[in-house]
Amino acid sequence: MKLFLERVSFVLALIMIMMGSTFAKKLTLNDCIDLALKNRASIIRAQGSEQLAKATQRSALGAFLPNLSASYNYSKGRETSISPPIPFAYEPSIDTFVVNGDTAKDFNPKPTGSIDSQDKGPSKSLTFSSGISIFNLPNIFSYIQAKAEREAAHLDVINSEQDLIYAVKTAYYAFLATNENVDVQNDAVTRSEEQLKLIQSKYDLGSAALSDVLKQKVLFGNDKLSLLKAKNAVVTARAGLAYTIGVDPSKDYEFSTEYTTHEFEGTIDDAMNFGLKHEPGFLSAQKNYQASKSGVRSSFTQYLPQISAFLNYNVFKGTQAFPKVFNYSSNTVTYGFRVSLNIFDGFFREKQLSSAKINRNNALASVADTKNLLIRDIKTAYYNIEQQKEAKNVANENVKAAQEDLNITKEKYNLGSATILDLLNAQVSLKQAQVSFIQADFDLNLAIAQLENAMGKM
Repeated sequence: MKLFLERVSFVLALIMIMMGSTFAKKLTLNDCIDLALKNRASIIRAQGSEQLAKATQRSALGAFLPNLSASYNYSKGRETSISPPIPFAYEPSIDTFVVNGDTAKDFNPKPTGSIDSQDKGPSKSLTFSSGISIFNLPNIFSYIQAKAEREAAHLDVINSEQDLIYAVKTAYYAFLATNENVDVQNDAVTRSEEQLKLIQSKYDLGSAALSDVLKQKVLFGNDKLSLLKAKNAVVTARAGLAYTIGVDPSKDYEFSTEYTTHEFEGTIDDAMNFGLKHEPGFLSAQKNYQASKSGVRSSFTQYLPQISAFLNYNVFKGTQAFPKVFNYSSNTVTYGFRVSLNIFDGFFREKQLSSAKINRNNALASVADTKNLLIRDIKTAYYNIEQQKEAKNVANENVKAAQEDLNITKEKYNLGSATILDLLNAQVSLKQAQVSFIQADFDLNLAIAQLENAMGKM
């Protein structure tokens, strides 16, 4: 029994460790993207619109299928105040007639009783009806339009996903930048503190002025304040990232600081050609234009006749009331076809046609505008990448130069050939150069994400 309890305790402890490691897992960029695609309302709305478009397409397809309906009717009642009353009993009677000297007899029963009310029913009726459209061009173009709209809705979902992925990357890179900035500010505080100790010791030995100590204390205080601001920025960026991926910002989620910088090796023409073939927003605009053209054709066909066929089958079992109540049953089949032509409907068709043409023209203009916007965004993002690459290289060289300048200024200050202001400026310059490098690295990653989003390559 003791051994069994020890094994159970070991298994439970192992499960708790595994659960703890699961909850402690840091979310990578891909994890954040997956969560956002599942949780954000914009994606849920886009998916709902796609489902509605699918239902609309099924409805348009159903117009080609025969309709079928069934009905059952049951009735029972009582008829009163019948006038004249209905005879219900007779007595035998023979009438004698003389015609041309011949005697003729005629049986003529005489009514002896009548009723002025009677029960009716029960009556039972079962009816099946079916009809199908044989020639109806509006149905054809309506289906083509619904299909194009469903495809456009699917592309809108992809477009929403691409925009959300870009938003997640932007928030994620901003979070990484704030984390790296904390490291820079922390290093600046360490440098300021060490330099303050050095200047304090020189002051104690009489080789430095009190003003040097005070100025270094001010820089040390400013660096600590900058560090506090940087830590607060991390909290804010973490909350912003949590909101972007659709999780509760009040909870402390851990995000990984590891990431891989993507590169685009193609030319500007490669980027534009890829975008024109794959960018979902542009493809959706094209599908909407196709749908609008079908809408115009469907409006035109309202001027044509429509042909439909019908079939009805009725089973009746019940009573008839004339000349008196009696049981009655029948099976009835009716079939035929119908030709209808709308001759004049108060200019409603003309209104529909005008509206369809306006929608088509707007959709065509939207295609052209979306294409121009796509090319502009791709060009802007493509050349921005080249600019940010160069900016990152310059920022990296600036960090090296500022570090070397600080080292030289420290030596000069120790030798008395540099003032405390020179030393303070060198420390501030190094920190600013490091912050600028972080920003340049973030801007480069964001520029690459902008190009991928413009191309539809997220």
